[in-house]
Amino acid sequence: MISIRQQWLGVLIFIAVLSVAVNALVLSALINRYFVDYTTKNYEAHVEQISSYSKRILEGSDTNKDQMAMDLETHLSDPITSIKLYDVDGKLLIDVAREQRVGPDMMGEGMMSRMMGGFFEEMDSIELKDDVGTKIGQLNILRYSSLENSMATRMFKVALFTNSLISVGLVLLLSIVIGLVVSKKMSRDLKDTSILAQKIDIGEDLEIQSSKVMEIRIIQERLEALRAKLRLKQRSRKNLTDALLHQTRTPLTILKSHFEGYEDGLIQFTEDEIKTCENQIEDLTIIIENMSGMIDADQDMDEVRVEEFDLNGMFTRIVKGLSIQFERKGIALILNSHARIKMKTDPYKLSQVIYNILTNAYKYTNANGQVLIEYQEKDGRIIITLKDNGIGIDEEEIPNIFNAYYRGANATGTEGEGIGLHVVKENLKSIQGTVDVTSMLGVGTEFNVSIPKKI
Repeated sequence: MISIRQQWLGVLIFIAVLSVAVNALVLSALINRYFVDYTTKNYEAHVEQISSYSKRILEGSDTNKDQMAMDLETHLSDPITSIKLYDVDGKLLIDVAREQRVGPDMMGEGMMSRMMGGFFEEMDSIELKDDVGTKIGQLNILRYSSLENSMATRMFKVALFTNSLISVGLVLLLSIVIGLVVSKKMSRDLKDTSILAQKIDIGEDLEIQSSKVMEIRIIQERLEALRAKLRLKQRSRKNLTDALLHQTRTPLTILKSHFEGYEDGLIQFTEDEIKTCENQIEDLTIIIENMSGMIDADQDMDEVRVEEFDLNGMFTRIVKGLSIQFERKGIALILNSHARIKMKTDPYKLSQVIYNILTNAYKYTNANGQVLIEYQEKDGRIIITLKDNGIGIDEEEIPNIFNAYYRGANATGTEGEGIGLHVVKENLKSIQGTVDVTSMLGVGTEFNVSIPKKI
């Protein structure tokens, strides 16, 4: 199995070598073409100059033979290897050729000469004529068979090839160094990302430095978003579980108080009393159904079940259910409104709102206190007022009382987890309702709930 670091390094080296090789080939082809063109033009210029000089000699120049040889030797440049000048009768007048010199300063040229040994030479014969067209002599120029095989051209090719190899070596070395540095950082970022995924999987916290590689950073951001989502889901599920457990206490407490009242002879199991207990059992059934629904993570736990019901009937059942509990503590629970109003909302969520507010009033109202319930219809909404003369709430704490698990400073010593009012807020939100609170320490608290008559 090949790691990403090894793959990245291999690809980088391959691209670097390929780039240099292609670049060398292209440059070699282009430069070689222009170099050969230059050599060809240079050779043609030398031939023209040699021909002109030779014509002057044959036409009677008084230059001596040694001087003529020296002058022609200046034209023994690559690819010309020798020059021979004949008169009209074929007599050799001048013969000059390049010498193969050997020495420390000519080692490269000597090596190239040996390399050139495998190439043939060709002779260009040029008839020399005077101005009227009469032949006056012949010029033989010996050169390499191909201008591309001239010594200068071959030396240029060898130098280009050698420099290309050096360039490949340098680029290869540089690519390896850069590849190791970059791949090390990339592999470190990937390793950190892998560890982050493992920590998220087992629910542990881990802070890592964001990668500068865009793709890796996107993966890290997605993992961080997933972790936040899982945390939120876990927190929401815990809140929901605590809320459902809290809600079971109300019907259970009501059932318990009624059975204790029956045992003490305070109440009789009349048809109304049995109906009250049946309502509490029905509430417990709904709560248990919601709990079982939590097994499915994608199920909507805030489902609203809209029904049409009589508001007065709901309050009557709530007051009957809580009356025994309130009477035992010496608190008067009074329903001041009796208008029959038909509502269309979720009766379970609304009843939980009322139960939780009244349960709070029960906890924080002393004996001989009272709790008043009033409701009215106004502009298509139902306004419910729940007022007690209990210990009250500090004005600075009112904005926090609907937060989950929040308990006021004066709630110390009273049982509770701080879930009830949080359920009130969440339930009202789901049925488009609102709640306002006014309170004064030592005087009491008033909750004003507003919900649409129909949703």
